Amino acid sequence: DLDTLRGDVLAPPDHEPDIVMKDTAGGTYDIERANPGKNVLLYFGYTHCPDICPALMADTASALRQLPPAVRSKYQLVFITVDPVRDTPQRLAKWLHYFSPSFVGLRAPVRSVIAAQKAAGVPVSKITHGKHYTVQHSAELLVYSPDHEAHVVYTLGPTTVTDLKHDLPLIAAKQAWQ
Repeated sequence: DLDTLRGDVLAPPDHEPDIVMKDTAGGTYDIERANPGKNVLLYFGYTHCPDICPALMADTASALRQLPPAVRSKYQLVFITVDPVRDTPQRLAKWLHYFSPSFVGLRAPVRSVIAAQKAAGVPVSKITHGKHYTVQHSAELLVYSPDHEAHVVYTLGPTTVTDLKHDLPLIAAKQAWQ
């Protein structure tokens, strides 16, 4: 029942965009093909973020750790950096590993990242160079089910570890939209 989910239900759902980028090991990573049968948690952020990104990664990792292994195994978090200039593969890998060794980090030229954000329906990030290097970005955690549709989205602030612990087993069981 959609009313029991604590995330924002997308009706109609958004189709998973075709995103192929380089992972932190330098290999090609196709989000759709790399995760058959899994729910993909997709997030656009950056490692120098002072608050939103580390908080959401910590909360998501915590929620996943608290789930039974059978449920946890049905998820893959994919983090796409919106700051590929500063987020080297090594930095991105180390930063994500701090939260969970299972998290996948992806990089691409800024133009490709912008295209992926547009395809995913999230606001496009904006980098301001100059005296103060700033990055503005969205804070949506999209959940794509194995049918390649995003039925639910989470945003930092209203979303808590408790909300994710509640919803992720329901989503994994596909109880939410059957």
